Amino acid sequence: MRGERWKTAAVTTGLATWLVVTAAGQLPDTRFDGLLGKGAWRIPVPNWRFFGPNPGTKDVHLLYRDVSASGATPWEQVPVTGDRPWYALVWNARNRSPKALFDSLQSITTFAATVRGDLDRIEKSFGYGFLAEYVREHLPHDPVAEATQFLLMESFPSRGDDLEIIPVFASREIGLDDVKRELCE
Repeated sequence: MRGERWKTAAVTTGLATWLVVTAAGQLPDTRFDGLLGKGAWRIPVPNWRFFGPNPGTKDVHLLYRDVSASGATPWEQVPVTGDRPWYALVWNARNRSPKALFDSLQSITTFAATVRGDLDRIEKSFGYGFLAEYVREHLPHDPVAEATQFLLMESFPSRGDDLEIIPVFASREIGLDDVKRELCE
């Protein structure tokens, strides 16, 4: 019995040490990296720095507006992610839809930069198709609207608390006739 307790304590201590060392190895400050990989007591620590070598420094925003014969409505921002419950750190099954939307935003902003704003090529991408359908089918529209349009913008800190906001991509007008027919039936 005494030997079992000793083994349990040794394994628990070893795993706890490995957890602390792994957490220290993931810190943005790399001062612990050299300590972990030297000497006879080298601890094999995975390097999963969440923000990697190129940390995210900007946010992507999705805005949309409706267009009718009388003009366009003001741009409205679409919330990409909502509030998460406390247990989302461990189990977040409702994250798939926001993740798909976020990935589409990222793919369009990256692709738009790659093709230097070639609208015809961007409109043929999967991310554009996904976003166009999302904006057309899942967002509320003005009853008199004939079309809708979406806009992607990036924001990042510039100086102090100020945000620099840059428009990245604006879609062409996307017809709403099919949506209205489906909603009326």
